[in-house]
Formats: sequence, structure tokens, C-alpha cells
Amino acid sequence: MLAAAPASAVSVANIPPPPDTRAVEVLLERGRKELLDEKYEAASKTFNDALQAPDFMHLTKGRQFRTLLLASEAARGREDYLAAHEFMVIACEYPDAGASEWVLRTQLATSVEAWSDAGLAMKTVAKQWPESLGDFHHETVQWTLMKMDRDKKLAVERLELLNALFDANFQLEWHVEPAFLWRELVMQALERKDLPRARAVMKRIEDASTLVHMRIDKRFDAIVQAEPAAFDVARAADSETRKMRREMNDHPARLDPVVQYMYTLFTLGEYTEIIELADRVLARNAKATKDKPVYDDVADSLNWIYDLKSQALRGLGRWDEALAIQEEARRQRETSNDKVSQAINLGSSYLLRNRPEDALKSLEGIDWARDLSGYGRMQLQHVRLRAYLQQGNRVEAEKIFVYLRENKIDAPDTWQEAMLDWGDLDGAAALYISRLRDPEERSSALYAAQSFKPVPRLPRESEGIDRWKKMLARPDVSAALLEVGRRETHPIYDLWN
Repeated sequence: MLAAAPASAVSVANIPPPPDTRAVEVLLERGRKELLDEKYEAASKTFNDALQAPDFMHLTKGRQFRTLLLASEAARGREDYLAAHEFMVIACEYPDAGASEWVLRTQLATSVEAWSDAGLAMKTVAKQWPESLGDFHHETVQWTLMKMDRDKKLAVERLELLNALFDANFQLEWHVEPAFLWRELVMQALERKDLPRARAVMKRIEDASTLVHMRIDKRFDAIVQAEPAAFDVARAADSETRKMRREMNDHPARLDPVVQYMYTLFTLGEYTEIIELADRVLARNAKATKDKPVYDDVADSLNWIYDLKSQALRGLGRWDEALAIQEEARRQRETSNDKVSQAINLGSSYLLRNRPEDALKSLEGIDWARDLSGYGRMQLQHVRLRAYLQQGNRVEAEKIFVYLRENKIDAPDTWQEAMLDWGDLDGAAALYISRLRDPEERSSALYAAQSFKPVPRLPRESEGIDRWKKMLARPDVSAALLEVGRRETHPIYDLWN
């Protein structure tokens, strides 16, 4: 009787041949060449044919992964970001996907407003490759969190992302801690009665304004009482200024740290230093040539140098000089990437000087559809409302008032001011009380009721402040405020409150 043959002796004829992937390889090579030639439509079609070919799944996992990346690149080339995002989502399921692919997935998700996936991808980067968080522009992180916040179904995912960012030591540009985000984590820890976690997060909250927001809100009383030294607002303001001065000195070719340093000086009331610094910057920039600029970010930041110099002059009561600087900035707006803020700020300044016609003229040329967010439209319309009211043009003012009422969700605080301008004290009070009772609006509502070191005011501005104080003095408003917070006088300056 013959023994069975060992497995090793089985005829090779019984082993199936390896799959023939030559046809799909030809497609991939063609698509790669089309991509190099920037023939994105053709490349997309070729890669789609390859992905749908029966033999595609016989390619190695690494080859499949690289094909999906190329298909995503081709889709981006023809500006089909939805398809580009879908390819990248699939690519990230492969083991070869690393930090760069997950970062790109996040960016594509934001471009198609897939906020849940943007949050997931960003959280993955924070947890697996925290060193790659620097590949995100800080505005991408903030924008994603803001958009997720607007969809309450994403609340848990958003909180997970926030915690991942904190644990990954995420910072904004110039090594600035996003204190306004960490404040949310403190609140979440306090809601869980987790004081140790709240204390740990507090160590990275350095911003004086955020500390004020927390001091005045009863939701933070437990941590304020447990860590009173951490809520020394004046000390925080001074520390913040010294830190930003170092950033400015370490980056002499950038204007943005100069702008951020100026903002910290406002908190200390150092208006003269702001003006002197602005003059040095403007003088250096005036001597520069297009081929040899002194600063790398003039288009993004120079307008803010003008604006902050104007605001500092205002802080010293030098009203005419302040307006002249704003007008000069407006004339140079063609070189700026932000033309809208200048126009709105200039319009507001004209209104403080009882010049409504000039205020309306300053808003001309703004592209309503492209240049403005919902919040920006509310600011522009508020300038127009005040201008028409100063002119006594109630008909036009009524049209603007209707717009502000219908779009109040974009800027509840602006709508509240508009009602006070209109003379509707009852309506403004009712709105303010509702904001105090709304957990999302409470913080900004409480902050608006605070007092700071005194600054000069024009008569028009004082009138508006008097209307505001009259509303705050109402018994119903006062009682509602004391239920959730408190009013204090803080040892810092806030020119805009």
C-alpha cells in the first residue's frame, strides 16, 4: 500500500497562478503621467477606472493606498473636494496612513464642512502624532471647534477633541495658550466634581480676559475659591505682556506678534507705548521695497497696526488724530487682505463724531456676498442703523432694524445694542435676561456688565453707556444677573467694553 505524498510533493500545476495585475498597473502609470501633466480630469477618470477594475484588490495594500492618494490629488486638482475627501477617508483606513494623510483628511473635511469627520481626524492627529498639530493653522482648529459647537449632536465628539488637544499640549500661534478653550474643560471638570482635573487645566490659563470671564461666573466658583492666586487678573495681564514681547523680539520679520503684543498693552493701558511702537513699524515699512519687504505678513497685519494706533490715540483722548489714522488706513486698503473691518471701524468712528453721511460712505464698496460672514453683516448693518437714526431717517432705519431682528442669532449682543439704540429698553432687558439664562450666551453677557479702569469717552459713546447702565439697573435685570454671576470692577483696561 502506497503512502500518501507529502504536501511539498504536490504538483505545482495545482497551485493557482498569481493574479495578473498588468492591466491595472498600466492604468495607474497612465494616471500618474496625466497627474504630472496637470490633466486632472483625465487623471481622475483613469484612477476611477483603476479603482473599479476587478484586479485592483489584487494589488498590494501599499499600492492600493498610494492609488487612493493619487485619486484624491487628482480630485483636488479639478476642485472636486467632496471626492478628494472621500478618497482620503478610505486611504486613512490603510495601515500606511500617517500624520500627513490624517492632516490632509482634516483639511479636506473642513473644506466640505464635514465637521464630524474633521473633528475625528484632528483628534486622531492629536492622539497619535501630537507633534503634527503644528501643521494645522490655528484658525482651522478654532473654526472646526466652533462649527462642531453649533451642532449639539456633536457635543460629545467635540469634548473628546478638546481633551485630546489639551493632552497633546496644543497652542495657538506664538506659543499662546487657547485659554478660552481650556475654560470649557475647567467647566466640564467642575460639572463632574473633578477638582484635580480643573486645577490641572487652570495651570495653562494665562489670559487676563479669560480669568475675568471665570471670576464673574458662578459656575466657576469652586475653582476660584480653591485657587484664588490663579485669578490675579493684574498679574496675569503683566505676565501676558512680557511673554508676547519676547515673541515679538524673537520674530522681527513678522507683524502679527507685534499686533498681539499691542493688544496686551491695551490691557495695561500703555497707550503711549502702542503709539510709539506703531510709528516705528510704519516707518520701517515705509522704507521697504516690494522686492525687499521688512515684514513677511504686511498684507495680513499692517492694517491692524493702523487700527490699534488709532485706538490707542482714542485711549488718550486724542480723537482727531485717531480718526486721521483710520482714514489713512482706509486709503491704503488695496494693499490689505482685510478691507471690511477697517470700513466698519471707520464708520463707527464717524458716528461717534456725529458724521452719519461719512459713516455710510465708508461702507461703500464692500461685497455683501463674499466679504462678510453673518456676524460681519450684523456689524455693518448696525453702523447703518445708527447712521440713519442720526440722520432722522426712520424709514431706512426701520428696514435695517428688521434685518437685525431677523438675523439676531448671528450676533445677539449686536441686536441687544440695536434695541437700546432704537429705544426699546424692555426688549433689550428681556433679551439680556435670556442671554444670562442661556449657558452658551451667559459668559459674554456677564462680561458686558463688568467695569474696568476708566478711559476717555466721546459724548455719543457716553450716551450709549448710559443707556446700557440704565438697563442693568433694572430690578429684573439685576436679579437675573445675580442668580448666575456678579459684577466687579477689574484692575485692567478694556477700551471696548
